[in-house]
Amino acid sequence: MDQARKTQEKTRVEQKRGKEDLYFFGLVDSLLSDLNERSQDIIRKRFGLTQEKPETLEKIGSDYRITRERVRQIVTDAVKNISSMEDNPRFKEAEKKLIFTIDKFDGIIKENELVKKVSSDGFREANAIKFIAQCSKNIYLIEEKDRIHRSWATLKLLAEDIRKVEKIALEIFEAEEKLLSDEELAKKVALKIEGLTKNQILAFLKVLNSVQKNRFGKWGKANWTEVNPKGTREKIYLILKEQKSPLHFTEIANLIDKYNLGKKKAHPQTVHNELIKDKRFVLIGRGIYAMREWGYQEGTIKDVLKEILSKKGRPMKKEDIIEEVLKIRKVKKTTVMINLNNAKLFSRTGDLYAVKR
Repeated sequence: MDQARKTQEKTRVEQKRGKEDLYFFGLVDSLLSDLNERSQDIIRKRFGLTQEKPETLEKIGSDYRITRERVRQIVTDAVKNISSMEDNPRFKEAEKKLIFTIDKFDGIIKENELVKKVSSDGFREANAIKFIAQCSKNIYLIEEKDRIHRSWATLKLLAEDIRKVEKIALEIFEAEEKLLSDEELAKKVALKIEGLTKNQILAFLKVLNSVQKNRFGKWGKANWTEVNPKGTREKIYLILKEQKSPLHFTEIANLIDKYNLGKKKAHPQTVHNELIKDKRFVLIGRGIYAMREWGYQEGTIKDVLKEILSKKGRPMKKEDIIEEVLKIRKVKKTTVMINLNNAKLFSRTGDLYAVKR
């Protein structure tokens, strides 16, 4: 089903349910009834109360043959008009619901998160929530292009504190160059800024563009590949880094899907091809890969045996050799012994083995 058909279906379902089932939309519909018909229509189009995406000032102006500035003025006047209805019991109740939710998140929450927490009844209800928030005199919009996501707060002067938290967090990431947990990051920021609780710091971080949590709940700079992996190789790297152990390429593909790292399903063969190409990954068993930075190296079992015995500088017992091999290769013990019993490469004296000279 394409996007247009999905939208039509959602609209049809909402209309069938009726306005009485849409708490915020029903309230907005009631509040708009005091406006003239043209103003009502303009508000509905501008705030997406009749269609999923709000229409632009230009589009609405074109429909009514008026300037975009005139449309803006009509919208501003309508918002002021509804804002003056603060004593309306239904408006107060709706506002109270929004404030309660925002305060649960330490006084600030991203707009899309607010909508999710308050209602899950489709686009008309979602856009009505946004409209009520904009009309409220007790809820404040905080937004800065490319810096702070569109968010709603119950305190007007939070933006300055958010900027301070951003500055300190970025300095921490620049210095440490690694991902941090909630606890680690909040503690480090709190040492630099007095008067903010852990929950406040985390609430401020959540509305920022420049820092972000990855799918494993770790914070980092938003442009880091470990936070927002773009290609298959970056996704593989993140999976192995988080799992901290070698994995079969099919397991890696399954985990990419499990943690929603891509919009499309990860194909095992594509993952395998990328693992082969990238020098950061080392084949250590049949289809099993590890990170080179963990100390794994390329080579056959014979090469590994030579490396282990040469580094040791003296003959070793079978059990000790197998133990060392299994630290860096996912193979059966019998496979190690078959290679170790190659008389052309290795000599045996009693229960001790050495590289043949």
